[in-house]
Amino acid sequence: MGIVERIKIKAKIKGETLTSIERELNFSKSSIRKWDEQSPSIDKLIKVAEYLNVTIDYLATGKEKYEIMDKWNKLDYDEKKIIEQQIDTIIAIKERKQGKLSS
Repeated sequence: MGIVERIKIKAKIKGETLTSIERELNFSKSSIRKWDEQSPSIDKLIKVAEYLNVTIDYLATGKEKYEIMDKWNKLDYDEKKIIEQQIDTIIAIKERKQGKLSS
């Protein structure tokens, strides 16, 4: 899914269309529709993100970077320690595998 489709989805939730967003933000007609072929300027991307109340990350990738932090912040201390140990184990396994590949 591209940037234009993500904008359409968020616009629909807000009761907007691409045309109404373009009009509200003083963009030229059909300019957003072209963003899948031609990247928008950062200024325009910021304006759309703010208007739709989403992050630039979401518009560009479909993912919110803070989602993992929200989950992390719901954990208590002991749960976080368990996760950290699991991450350390995974990294150690990965490093051992990479060491074997380079040998």
